Amino acid sequence: MPISSEYLTSSNGLQLLNKIFLGAGEGIIIVDSEGKIRLINKRAEEIFEYEQDELMGRVIEDLIPKKYHKQHVPHRTEYIAHPVTRPMGIGRHLTGQRKSGSEFPVEVSLSYVMHEDEKLVVAFISDITRRKEQEDALRESEEKLKQYTAELESKVQERTQELEHLNLGLKSQIRERKLAEAALHSSLEELKKAEKEILNALEKEKELNEMKSRFISMASHEFRTPLTTIHSSANLVAKYTETEQQANRDKHVNRIKSAVNNLTNILNDFLSLEKLESGAITMKVEAFNMTGLFREVEEIFEQGLKKDQQLKITIEEGLTEVVSDPHILKNIIINLISNAIKYSDEGKTITATTSRVKDRIQISIKDEGIGIPLEEQKNLFQRFFRADNASNIQGTGLGLNIVKRYLNLIHGNITFTSKENQGSEFVISFPIQP
Repeated sequence: MPISSEYLTSSNGLQLLNKIFLGAGEGIIIVDSEGKIRLINKRAEEIFEYEQDELMGRVIEDLIPKKYHKQHVPHRTEYIAHPVTRPMGIGRHLTGQRKSGSEFPVEVSLSYVMHEDEKLVVAFISDITRRKEQEDALRESEEKLKQYTAELESKVQERTQELEHLNLGLKSQIRERKLAEAALHSSLEELKKAEKEILNALEKEKELNEMKSRFISMASHEFRTPLTTIHSSANLVAKYTETEQQANRDKHVNRIKSAVNNLTNILNDFLSLEKLESGAITMKVEAFNMTGLFREVEEIFEQGLKKDQQLKITIEEGLTEVVSDPHILKNIIINLISNAIKYSDEGKTITATTSRVKDRIQISIKDEGIGIPLEEQKNLFQRFFRADNASNIQGTGLGLNIVKRYLNLIHGNITFTSKENQGSEFVISFPIQP
């Protein structure tokens, strides 16, 4: 049954209001126009660590640090003169002071009432010490993660350069191979140490950092696999010291090259995402030829196809000059074709078709690969997402998220259709002129 305004003015109603005031979960303090405390509930006394009725008649400035008294008095006077309701959470950093003199963060909501021709200010007070501690801990964790990520990228880049140099000298200098093995072993230990530190930091903030946890899990797996390959191949190469064992050396050198390429691709994904999120990549418009752009793409994948795979590229006749950002567009196409190759078996065909639809360019990348399970398609463009049927295929789960961000820059969009074990088709479109 609803409580009427008449009931609230009755004796029972006033008792109810008094119980609500005294038992409220937030501190409530009522002060007069001179800043003197006229009424205070039990929760407010607990927050400021005062005994019952110990604050009655004292000024409100007794509950804030002395260093703020001078500026608080004019603020209070101004509010009494022009009172407005001010809700919680408006972004002000306020500080309270307990009876012991210790300071703590508070959040305050203000309102006012007229009672017996007197203007009274009602303050609702919450102790937000725990929330501030959590926010500070979260900021500290984020800074640590950024630092660890930067160090990880720097170390991997350093080791990649060392591996490229090592690759040139593997054919003639066994001593350099042994040095590379030691360097790789050291790198692996450093990466494991960094991984452990990151995981420990994220474990403390797991409730607030699910995305970071997913990142570390993915990065751990994707970095360890190629580094383990490099480490084992370097060990084996060191054993083939005879001239007639060149074929064996070449085999493991190629494995090292492939692993280094995988690491480079992973780092490129991370760096692309970082640049996109920081706004470092912007659209640079120029006129270019679609045929020439696809010729560059085709050259990139000449050695990248699996055995007996085919890449068929078709461009609508008469479709030549386009005005957009060719660098961004090429990155989008390379990413989609790379996915098609990666998720398709040997002997399959990947088709890239470009056409004009009204005032837009439409590009379709179609494969005959493993497809995407229907129930997982809604998550496809999320960062770090990997479908269950792709868990054994190397990847960061960032590619399609990066593609979508690139398309936003050139005012494009992307759609797809896919059936598990039958293949997928991704279709992008963007203006022929921005």
